[in-house]
Amino acid sequence: MSMNEEHPQGDAVRPTPAGQPTSAGYPTQVGQSTPAGRPAPSPVNPVPPATQGVVPETRYVQPQYPQPQYPQPPYPQQRPFAPAQQPVQAQPYPAQPQPYPAQPQPQSQPYIQGRQYPYSVPSASPAPQAMPAAPAPRPMPAPYAYHPQPMWPAYYAQPMPVYAPVDPRVWWRSWRRKVVNRAMGLTLAYQAVMVGVSLVAGVLLGIVLVATHAGGSMGASADDISNRWAGVLSLVSVISAFGFMLLMRHRDILTREFWLGGRHVNTYGEPNQLGTVSQYGGRRMTPLWCLVFIVLAMGVQGVIILVQMAFSMAGVSLVSPSSDSINESAITVSMWLYIGLVGPICEEVVFRGVLMKELKPLGRNFAIFTSALAFGLFHDDVVQGVFAFLLGLVLGFIAMEYSLFWSIALHIFNNAILSGVVDGLAGRFLGDTGYMVYTVALSLIGVVGSIIVFACYGRGLSQYRRVNRSGPDTYFGWTSWAFIVFVVVNALFAIISFVGAMLV
Repeated sequence: MSMNEEHPQGDAVRPTPAGQPTSAGYPTQVGQSTPAGRPAPSPVNPVPPATQGVVPETRYVQPQYPQPQYPQPPYPQQRPFAPAQQPVQAQPYPAQPQPYPAQPQPQSQPYIQGRQYPYSVPSASPAPQAMPAAPAPRPMPAPYAYHPQPMWPAYYAQPMPVYAPVDPRVWWRSWRRKVVNRAMGLTLAYQAVMVGVSLVAGVLLGIVLVATHAGGSMGASADDISNRWAGVLSLVSVISAFGFMLLMRHRDILTREFWLGGRHVNTYGEPNQLGTVSQYGGRRMTPLWCLVFIVLAMGVQGVIILVQMAFSMAGVSLVSPSSDSINESAITVSMWLYIGLVGPICEEVVFRGVLMKELKPLGRNFAIFTSALAFGLFHDDVVQGVFAFLLGLVLGFIAMEYSLFWSIALHIFNNAILSGVVDGLAGRFLGDTGYMVYTVALSLIGVVGSIIVFACYGRGLSQYRRVNRSGPDTYFGWTSWAFIVFVVVNALFAIISFVGAMLV
C-alpha cells in the first residue's frame, strides 16, 4: 500500500519520525514507513497485543479530511475599471452612453440550506470538477475610464438649502394680516372709485352748466343747482363703484347663495376653505325676530337723537354735515332713490356681502365688528358714523345668521321709512313743537324696546359671543396697510369736517 492511498480504517499512513520506535519496537529511519500489515498506533487503532510490552512514544496528529472544492462563479464579482496609463482629461458626459456588454447570467442552482447561491452543490467524489476559466475582464470604453474628477452632474454637488424653523404664531399673524389686507384693500378701492367718479362727474357737470347758462342767465343760485344735481352725482358715483366691485367679485355676487344665504361652495371668500361647503346664513326669519331687529334699529337711532338733544340742552350742538346736506337735497327724486334704494343695496353688498364674508374665516365676531367699524368710517362723519357703526352691528348679525337679503331689507326700511318718509311727513305736517314731540316719543320707544330685547335675549347674545370668539392674535390683522390707510384717511376727513361744522 502506497502513501497516496487511503488506509482501510480511514487514516492515511504517515511516516514515523526518525529515532522513534515503530509499532514493533524497532527504530526507523527518516522517511521509512511502518511495515505493511501493521497499522500505526493511533487513538482509533491501539497497539496490538503482541507488542504490549513495549510502549511506543507517539504523538496525536489531527486527521486530515478531504476538503470539498467549491467551484468559482463563471464571471467576475466586480466590474474592473481599466486605469489609464496616463492622466486622462475629463471628457464630457455622452448624451447617449454606450451600454455595457451584458454579463452572462448564472445558471439556476437548487437551494441548499447553508450554501450561498449561485455556488454549485459539491459532488460525492472528493476530486473537484473542472470549471471553465473566468472570462478575461473587458476594458471599459473611453468615456467610462477612470477620471480623477467625479462624473455625476454638477447639481448633485450643490449644497442643499437650509430651511429655518417657522414660528406658528408668526405664521398665523402673517396669514391674518393678508386676509384683512385683501378685504380692506378691496373696500378702499371701492371708496376711491366712488370719490374719483364723483369728482370727475362734478367737474363735467359744472362745465356743462356754465356752458349752457353762459352770460348770467342761470336764474338760480349755486346752492339750488348743487342740491338739484346732488342726487344725480351720488347715483352716478355709487353705481360706478358698484360696477367695479361687481367686476372684481362677480363669481360670488352673481349667485343665489350670496343674496339668500344657505349652504354653498366657496370660490374665494374663505381662503382656508376653498372648494369646501360652509354655512353662510340660512336661518329662517320669523315675524318675532323681524320685529326684534326693527326695534333694535329704532333704539340705535333713538340713542343718537337723545344724545344730540342732551348736548343741545347743554349749549353744544353736535352737527352732522352729511345729514344736513342730505336733508337739504332730499327734494329730488334722484336723491330719494339714492337714499332709500340704491345706496342701501350697494353698501350692504360691499360691507356685509363682500367684506364681512371674506373676514369670516377669522371669526364671526371679528368679521361683524370689523365690517361695522369700516361701515361707520365710510360715512366720513362723526355723528352719522357712530350711528352707522351701531346699526352695522345689527345688520352684520342679520347677514351672518340669516342672509344678505334681510340686512338689505332692514337697511332700506331704516333709510326710506324711519328716516325718510315718516320723518319727512312729520316735519312737513307737524309744527316745530309737534315734530319735537314725535321725535322724542319715537326715540324713547326705540330705547325702551331695545332694553326689553336685551333683557329677554341678552343671555343668548352673550353665549353667541363666547361661541364665536376669535382666536388669539386675530385683531393683529388690523396692522395691515390697507386697514390702516382706510381708518386714517376716513377718520381725518370726518374729524376735519366735524370741527369745521362746529366752528361755523
